[in-house]
Amino acid sequence: MEENIREILLGGQSFSWTEEEDGTFSAVLNERVYRIKGIEDAYSDSYLHSYFDLDYDYEKARQEIRAKDEVLKEAVDKVGMLRILKQDHWITTISFILSQNNNIKRITGLYRKLCRNYGHEVEEGYWSFPTPEELSRATEEDLRALGVGFRAPFIIDAVNKHYILSQIDSLDFDSAMDKLQEIKGIGPKVASCILIFSYARREGFPMDTWMKQCMAKYYPGKDKSYFHPYEALSQQYLFSFMRG
Repeated sequence: MEENIREILLGGQSFSWTEEEDGTFSAVLNERVYRIKGIEDAYSDSYLHSYFDLDYDYEKARQEIRAKDEVLKEAVDKVGMLRILKQDHWITTISFILSQNNNIKRITGLYRKLCRNYGHEVEEGYWSFPTPEELSRATEEDLRALGVGFRAPFIIDAVNKHYILSQIDSLDFDSAMDKLQEIKGIGPKVASCILIFSYARREGFPMDTWMKQCMAKYYPGKDKSYFHPYEALSQQYLFSFMRG
């Protein structure tokens, strides 16, 4: 099955990517501009090989998820092949702080404002996401002026506590969830997203409005353990399905 590159890159996992007029997807990552048209463009680059988690057997996972029940079968068939990105810890953390009570279009807009105002230009017209050091120049008032609203003090706290992100790999899932929530504004949903999309913790199962509706409608009385061992990937299929 062909991979749904548009949903993988623009469907809420990442806010780094732009779809250009020629159908190419571009993003500033790892201090350079990447341009791809499909997953096949990632195999020859070591950074993208890891970023797209190319060593994991997503076809096997997709088939087993599809066989679980009729809802997942319909979701997988409708959405197409998905994979979970392995993104930079810092970028993912700030991205999902921005995601609170927000939609994909607006999150992406705020992400780009942070890049242009506090990142650095790596190619003409293409700006990096600001490092913690670069973003430390911003005051809460500066961030509010960009439009981040109530999330401004959360970003400031994340800058001050960014060292936490280097401690997560050594922790089990529950401890990692607790550790991330030491940063102001990070609750269970955002912590789970960070663990899935940056630390490859496949047992994450973030519950936003879409997923709460999905679970109430299709899986009453069940929790994430029903989807084991594909909690995170099942969630992505259901999330895309519910939005679609």
